[in-house]
Amino acid sequence: SKALLQRTTDVIVEYLVGQVEAGAQMLQVFDSWAGLHRPETFRTFGLPYLEEIAARVKNAHPEVPLVVFAKGAHYALDALADTDYDVISIDWTMDPESARETVGDRAVLQGNLDPCALYAPPNALRREVQHMLAGFGPQHHIANLGHGMLPDHDPEHARVFVEAVHEHSESMRTV
Repeated sequence: SKALLQRTTDVIVEYLVGQVEAGAQMLQVFDSWAGLHRPETFRTFGLPYLEEIAARVKNAHPEVPLVVFAKGAHYALDALADTDYDVISIDWTMDPESARETVGDRAVLQGNLDPCALYAPPNALRREVQHMLAGFGPQHHIANLGHGMLPDHDPEHARVFVEAVHEHSESMRTV
C-alpha cells in the first residue's frame, strides 16, 4: 500500500507542478475519503503523503497557495495546520468555530455550507449563509460549499449563495 501511495504522490506532485507551470495560480488537493479512516490509519496512510505533496510543490513553487480538503477528517485539522498547506477546506459537518479554534492563524479556512442548502428557497439560503459566516467570524475565510454542487442544483441558487456571501461578508467587515 505504501509503495502505491508513494507512486501516486509522485504523480500528483508532478501534475500539480505542471499545473503551475501551465498558469495555475492556486492548487487544491482533495482527499474525499479521509473521514473513512480511523485517526491512526489516516496518520499512516493519508497524512504523510498529503504532507509530502505540499512540501514538494511548495519547494518547487513557494509562491502558489495550496489548499487541502480532507473530507470528514475532523481529527486531522491540527495536523493539517502544521503542514505547508495555506488553506484547509472543511466540509459541512465540521463546526466552523471549533475548526477556527483548532487551526488558529496557522491556515486560512475554506468552506463549509452544506451543499444541500442550495435546494432551499433563496431567503432560507441567505440565512444559512449568514449563519455559516458568523461561525467563521471576521478572520480571513474563503466562503465555499462544504463539498461540490450536485448535478440538479439550480444555478440561480449558486448566484444567491455568492451574493449572500458578498453581502454578509461586507457587513461583518464594517462591524
